[in-house]
Amino acid sequence: MSIEACLGSGLRRQVEAPAVVAVAGGTAREALDDLIAHHPALARFVLDDARRLRRHVNLFINDSQIQDRIHPTDP
Repeated sequence: MSIEACLGSGLRRQVEAPAVVAVAGGTAREALDDLIAHHPALARFVLDDARRLRRHVNLFINDSQIQDRIHPTDP
């Protein structure tokens, strides 16, 4: 499934990535992993050493925020 990942301006200032990126995945985690596979520099800003979302990163599907920061899936 093709998904549009929208990156905030703060991330785009840190790494070279477009505002909208097409990624694949059946869950939010799979889409995030695909995004990082295509833009590896994002990993250090988005994930901590345990590969959990960093505290300052918010992940949304449409208008619903993902609450599980360890295993993000659909809301």
